[in-house]
Amino acid sequence: MVDYKALEDKYEVPVYPKRGIVLVKGCGAKVWDSDGKEYIDCTAGVGVANAGHCNPAITAAIKQQLDQLVTCYSIFPNDKRALYLQKLLSVVPKGLTHAFLCNSGSETVEAAIKFARATTKKRGIIALLG
Repeated sequence: MVDYKALEDKYEVPVYPKRGIVLVKGCGAKVWDSDGKEYIDCTAGVGVANAGHCNPAITAAIKQQLDQLVTCYSIFPNDKRALYLQKLLSVVPKGLTHAFLCNSGSETVEAAIKFARATTKKRGIIALLG
């Protein structure tokens, strides 16, 4: 049997403390470890599984999109992105007429800083730790 924890310990930069279980499967709000023990996923995959693991509707939509186009960088217009933006902006408060879609929290923070600087013409940033 492969010791997955040992492999990660050997090859991954140790940024986060590891828990003593190896997760290998998920369904809904539940996950299972390599020994078959069931748990409730209280992290929701750090937000990416907030609709549950293996949600049938999401899985079907992802599979359908993978058969059509895996990714489309924003320098190219795209049918799905255009329709998503239209729907998104139809439900936000009046006055919000544009959106900037991001791939990660880091990209989102970077964009927010750039937009704030462009809008206010100020250059300083206040940051907090803890």
